[in-house]
Amino acid sequence: MTRPLVIGSRRSGLARVQAQWVKSALDGLSTGRKFVISFLETSGDRWSEREESSLPGKGIFAKELESALLRREIDIAVHSMKDLATELPQGLRIAAVSPREDARDVWVSRSLPDWEAALPGTTVAVGSPRRIQQFRELRPDLSFCEIRGNVDTRLRKLEANPSWSGTVLAAAGLKRLGLLDCGCYFAYLPFEVMLPAPGQGALGIEARIEDEEVGRLLRPLHDDAAGWEVAAERAFLRGLGGGCRSAVGAKATVQERELVLEGVIWIEARGRNFRKRSAGPAHEAESLGKSLAEEILREAGSPPDSGRAIE
Repeated sequence: MTRPLVIGSRRSGLARVQAQWVKSALDGLSTGRKFVISFLETSGDRWSEREESSLPGKGIFAKELESALLRREIDIAVHSMKDLATELPQGLRIAAVSPREDARDVWVSRSLPDWEAALPGTTVAVGSPRRIQQFRELRPDLSFCEIRGNVDTRLRKLEANPSWSGTVLAAAGLKRLGLLDCGCYFAYLPFEVMLPAPGQGALGIEARIEDEEVGRLLRPLHDDAAGWEVAAERAFLRGLGGGCRSAVGAKATVQERELVLEGVIWIEARGRNFRKRSAGPAHEAESLGKSLAEEILREAGSPPDSGRAIE
């Protein structure tokens, strides 16, 4: 009897929902294979309450899953694409990218309907350099403090700190967890105001390159448009020398096989954000992302290492 294929996932509430979506999608294909989920604790989960500056390197929410893949303890790993390092371990690949959930960021507050209602000098709790640096351009009159933890933890912290005007979270996580009716005010931040993390809203399903059968099983879960968008955004991030905690935002949009990519990075040495866009054929997604990164760095007069996030 053929053994079940094992889907690896983080243990957080959102990761569980995402892994269950992948399992349900695979179950619905009627392949005759059985699928089970194995939940692993990652470094990112253990260190989720640490300050941003004290966290270790890239891929902290993925490396234990990737190690389990390489040890053949699991057959598939489910990731939020925004959490993956831009370079995968040798022998692994992203076999499928899910149809994309809403990639926008969302203003969340217990008392204020949107960010415009926040009084000057009040505090916004923000969990990433990318959000802080873009929000400062939007509202330079506000103060900012760091907030860490998963979605539920951040909402509890918001409740426990009435002096905070609000926070900013990813729409995708809130929607997947069904939290848009949790009693808070929500206001979407349009891409013109805040670009998301590269890959935000998409799930990446990672597998071993050698496992051709697993690749065939996962192929129906892949969304071409989302795959091109994520490829462009990750190539942009890679070209800047950044990681998943970088002060880099990017959003690609594919329509009729044409891709438009917009990207932004905070350059510490210049004290400001640099933002540009490019367009071209969707099948050239990676080269478009790389070229846009090079263009921004030329304009900023900064090599990739200088453009890294405040990590």
